[in-house]
Amino acid sequence: MINFKNSKKIGFLCILPLMLFVLIYMVYPILYNVKISLYDWNGIDKDMVFIGLGNFTGIFKDKVFRIVLKNFLLFAVFTVAIQAVIGFLLADLFQKKFFGRDFSKTVLFMPAILSSIIIGQVFYRLLDPNIGYLKNILSSLGISAPLSNPKLAIWAIIVVNIWQWTGYSMTLYFGAMTGISEDLYEAARIDGATHFQILRKITLPLVRGTTYNLTIVGVIGALKQYDLVASLTGGGPANATQTFATYLYEAAFTNYKQGYASAIAVVMFIVAGVITAVQLRLYNTKTIY
Repeated sequence: MINFKNSKKIGFLCILPLMLFVLIYMVYPILYNVKISLYDWNGIDKDMVFIGLGNFTGIFKDKVFRIVLKNFLLFAVFTVAIQAVIGFLLADLFQKKFFGRDFSKTVLFMPAILSSIIIGQVFYRLLDPNIGYLKNILSSLGISAPLSNPKLAIWAIIVVNIWQWTGYSMTLYFGAMTGISEDLYEAARIDGATHFQILRKITLPLVRGTTYNLTIVGVIGALKQYDLVASLTGGGPANATQTFATYLYEAAFTNYKQGYASAIAVVMFIVAGVITAVQLRLYNTKTIY
């Protein structure tokens, strides 16, 4: 006979280390960060001045924070959409067997496994207005150095981000397409469907789950974008490329406004939670194949 009371105790003891890990290293830091966001504190002194929601009201009056929100939206919309479209088309292309297919897939996926700092340094050497290898070529085309132009800098980072992660999107779509039954395609061809119609009516609906996953990952990635911005522009010029992560870092470790930085982190956490909840809601209310 199985003693269910003992089995429940044993099960609880088995998950206890994981529960303690989550509580100590995840839940407690979040709660402590919320507490710090209510104080005016430089992160060094023991004394902290309670100011309530002062940091939060300051954030939404901050002109730089408006730039942060705009950059987040640009990243979220353009990187997610373009990576998904190009990745989907490349995955469809690689469904056909041709010479060098596996090598091409590997080359396209390689940027996704490289450090963003390394990629940022490579493109910095290409685009830097002073020592960039493409400086003269861009000048001859009448294009100002993108990293020093407040209007172009964020777009340059978005392009680099798309270059890095399109191969990742392609790989996920390729795996999803591989799992689609060939019988569906054969039946569609017999009925006279074109390749575009097959993509729109069969392939795209059947990889909807992958699209949702890539959207969630892409939007959260845009929210915590730091490495590329730090290595390419450092948030400049004139704060034109500031993101949530870079502005938080600057507030905490450059300006020594730990309470303000914690408030930014709380806003990030709320935005991430809302976006994830909406995406999961959409995911679960539709039929995912």
